[in-house]
Amino acid sequence: MTSLFRSVIAGLSERERRLVMGAGVVFVVLVVAMAVFFVQTAIGDLEIENKEREDLLRLIIAKEPQYLENQRKTAKMRRKGQIKPTPLRTLVDKIGTKLAVTVPDIKELPDQKHAGWIEHGVELSLREIGLLDLTRFMEEVEGNRTRFPIAITKIEVRKRRRAEDQFDIKMVISTFERAEETPPPNKRTGGTGRKGAR
Repeated sequence: MTSLFRSVIAGLSERERRLVMGAGVVFVVLVVAMAVFFVQTAIGDLEIENKEREDLLRLIIAKEPQYLENQRKTAKMRRKGQIKPTPLRTLVDKIGTKLAVTVPDIKELPDQKHAGWIEHGVELSLREIGLLDLTRFMEEVEGNRTRFPIAITKIEVRKRRRAEDQFDIKMVISTFERAEETPPPNKRTGGTGRKGAR
């Protein structure tokens, strides 16, 4: 390869040799300049990324006490059942919008009382829904458990005859709220309220 290059150069005139050498120098300069540019760009990107990480870390450190305090308050309220559940119709509408799932029928059920708790429920229908969308819908519902007690308490699945992955669903979703304790009625004592004199 070197001998071939030398033979080609030897056959050129002095002017042509200068042009070839000049082109070679320009090529080398361009390669070096591009390498420097890409290295500087990469370094600049790393500096920006490091700066963003440092800002985020400072923000996390600054907000940590407030976050921990909020977590303690939330846990305390959850233990006492003081976190009021999101209205189920609103919750279902938000999930449907997020997943692009149409909920054509939704009906609120009468509240039920269970040993100090009140159960709020809705019955809804999902038509021609795929198994993946159904799974995501159920995961979104169950994902609210960290905020307040919620559960899918009933589900009926009916497969579409002419569709391989299409189902009609009837589902009941319930949230549970701590019932307010009513103080016992005051017992009135007879007469003047004093014990009988002897």
